[in-house]
Amino acid sequence: MLNNWSHKARVQFAHEKTQLIPFGKKGWQKHPPYCSFAGRSIKLARQIKILRVVLDDGLNWNAQLNLIGDKILKILNRFTVAKSNRGLSGRVLKALYKRALERILVYASPAWWTGTVKQIDKINSIQRQVLLAITGAFRTTSTAALQVISGVEPSRPRRIDHGEIHSHLDTPKHHRPSAMGHKPSDYALAVFADGSKINGHVGAGFCIYDQTFSGDFQYRLDDHCSVFQAELMALKQALLWKSQNKKNVHCHIFTESTSLLKALQRFQPKNNLVEEVRQLLEATVSLHWVKAHIGIEGNEAADKAAKSARDKPSIDIHWRSRNGQ
Repeated sequence: MLNNWSHKARVQFAHEKTQLIPFGKKGWQKHPPYCSFAGRSIKLARQIKILRVVLDDGLNWNAQLNLIGDKILKILNRFTVAKSNRGLSGRVLKALYKRALERILVYASPAWWTGTVKQIDKINSIQRQVLLAITGAFRTTSTAALQVISGVEPSRPRRIDHGEIHSHLDTPKHHRPSAMGHKPSDYALAVFADGSKINGHVGAGFCIYDQTFSGDFQYRLDDHCSVFQAELMALKQALLWKSQNKKNVHCHIFTESTSLLKALQRFQPKNNLVEEVRQLLEATVSLHWVKAHIGIEGNEAADKAAKSARDKPSIDIHWRSRNGQ
C-alpha cells in the first residue's frame, strides 16, 4: 500500500534512512516483526531521533531526557572549568542557564512532556547540577533550597492543548513557504544544487538546465563535512560554474535548504563558506527555495547527483575552515 502511494504521490524513500519502530509491544525484540518496502527489508530500531527529539519504542521519553541531561552536563562541565580557571561568577552562570541551558532543557517539550513523576524527578536532577554550580553550595543541599538561594524557579516544560494546536494550524497560507511550481525549461538558465551525507560519506552536486537538461557536476567532500556544508559547497560550485560559463546570463538557482538561504541573509555570517558564497553572488543570480521530494525534475536530479558524488571512491574537494565552521 505504501509503495503504491509513493508512486502516485511521486515520493521517493531513501531505504538507508528508513527505520521501523514497533510501539507498545513488550518483548518484541525476542520475536521482531518483519517489514519490507520495495522488495527490501526495513531495519528495526528501538529509538530514532527526529529534529533532535528521540522517539523510543515505549513512548516513555526516557531516551529524550537522557539525551538532554547528557548535553547539558557536557556544557556545564565546560562552564565549571571556566568558573575555576577564569573566575566566572555564579551570576554569569545563572544568566547562561536562563538564556541557553534552560532552552535546551525544554526544547520541543510540547511533543514529549507528559508531566509524570519520573519526568519531573529527571528534570529536577538535571537542574540540580546546574544550581550546584551556580551557588557553590554543598552537594547535600536540597534541590528546593538551591532554587531559593539561586532565585531560579523549577523548570517545568509545558504541554500544548488542542486549542493551541488548532490555532497554529490556522496560520494564513501566505505566511507559509511554497514550492516552486515551474518547470526548469521555463527559465533560460536554471541550476539545482543539493548536498547529501549518509554513512559518513558526503557529496555535493548541482545540475544545469539550459532550456533542457545539460548535465550535472558531482563532488565528494571530506567525511567530516556536514549536510549544511555540502549544500553550501554545491551552491558555491554552481556559482563558480556560472561565472566561468554563463557570466552575462541571468541564472535562477534552486535549493531545498532554508537554513542555507537564512545564513546568506545574515548581516555578519560566522561561517567562512557562507562568506565565500556571498562574495560570488551578483545581480545576474536569483536564489529560490524549492520544496523537497515532491517530484520536481531539477531537484530530484540534483539530489541524485549529490548521492552519486557521495559514493565516489576519492575526495574531490578537501575543505578546511579557519575556525572549524
